[in-house]
Amino acid sequence: MSILGVVVRARPEHREIVSTQLTSHPGLDLAVDAQDGRFVVVIEDTDTVPAAQTMAAIAQLPHVLNTSLVYEYSGPDVGQANTASGNDFHYQAWRGSLGQNPNTATQAVPLR
Repeated sequence: MSILGVVVRARPEHREIVSTQLTSHPGLDLAVDAQDGRFVVVIEDTDTVPAAQTMAAIAQLPHVLNTSLVYEYSGPDVGQANTASGNDFHYQAWRGSLGQNPNTATQAVPLR
């Protein structure tokens, strides 16, 4: 599963067109419309389209000036976090390490 947080920029006069185009993408949630051509969107993988492919398609829209990836999560799907078929992968949510001393924080074991 991938989840992307993306800032999308367009000219203010194209805001409504871009807003409509953004909301037509499956797996996309329009989180913030700043009303000045800036949008914050959250994109998730769908069954047929990876989140990165959706972000690339948005960058190619005619009235989009640029896209900036500001957050990215790639990991096991919900329910698969601790059942990675036969390997030693142990999932650790990133929020669990917030506020901990980096020298004593538990490290997740990487996927082999």
